[in-house]
Amino acid sequence: MTKKFAAALITLSVSIAISLLSSCEDAPPNAYIENYVVQGALIVDEPIKGIIIQRSLPTTDTFSMSRAIVRDADVRITDESGREFILYFQEGGSTFGDYSFADTSIKIQPNTLYSLSVRMADGHIMTGKTRTPERFSWITPPRKDLQFPKDTLNLPSPDSLKIRWNECPGISEYLIRIKCIDTMGYGKYLTPPTDELNRRRKRLIDNEDNPLYYNTADYGFLQSTEVNTVWTAFKWYGRNNVAVLAPDDNLLRWYKIYFQNGNEYNPNLGSIIGGIGVFGSASQITQETFIIKNQP
Repeated sequence: MTKKFAAALITLSVSIAISLLSSCEDAPPNAYIENYVVQGALIVDEPIKGIIIQRSLPTTDTFSMSRAIVRDADVRITDESGREFILYFQEGGSTFGDYSFADTSIKIQPNTLYSLSVRMADGHIMTGKTRTPERFSWITPPRKDLQFPKDTLNLPSPDSLKIRWNECPGISEYLIRIKCIDTMGYGKYLTPPTDELNRRRKRLIDNEDNPLYYNTADYGFLQSTEVNTVWTAFKWYGRNNVAVLAPDDNLLRWYKIYFQNGNEYNPNLGSIIGGIGVFGSASQITQETFIIKNQP
């Protein structure tokens, strides 16, 4: 998947283990069939990158992302004109490595059909297709800086905290992502600079037992082309990136698996033939905003 999806895409790490018992009486407790997982998202106007290939691990094993990553697959993407892009594995990043196209000057085009082919070392083949959405743009982007909580007390008219964007053709539901760019730095971005560190906001909706608590980004779903900025959307003060994504159906369904189904895989929501996972795409618009603390 595009890292941090983007590029993430981004960002979504899935481990799926499937145990198969031939009978309740005589099958060994670790009888197991390996499955492969694909996570890939193409972002319009970005390079071809972030395709993650994983193998499932037995439920009797301790999960290790490094062991789950597949490093020797043959991964290719073809556009509707027949041009083929051979992707190469690169170590590193929060995903422990992914497949990308070496020439970063090649960008994903809007309204274009892309096909994915993954051949594993054992000959197993997985495929997927996505048609990229059209480009779209801001009408009213997020403000470049917000003072917490001053801007919630006496808002001017029209509401300065409302963001709007043009409708993306063919898209009925959008994703909004708010990601903290620097969880440590705060004062160095002020004028004049200081040594003050950033800190996390205390939100009633946060639960430290939830694995998503530790993500630097939060996502939400929207069926409109405008939304009010709400303070509970921001986990951290300081530098934040606000993005609106127009996802194809493949990617939208995959995000709903992750955020609404608690990572319980639903085969009806996947888009990979011959395996588990997603190959989708999105257009996106972004804006950086700085959240000023209400107190030191």
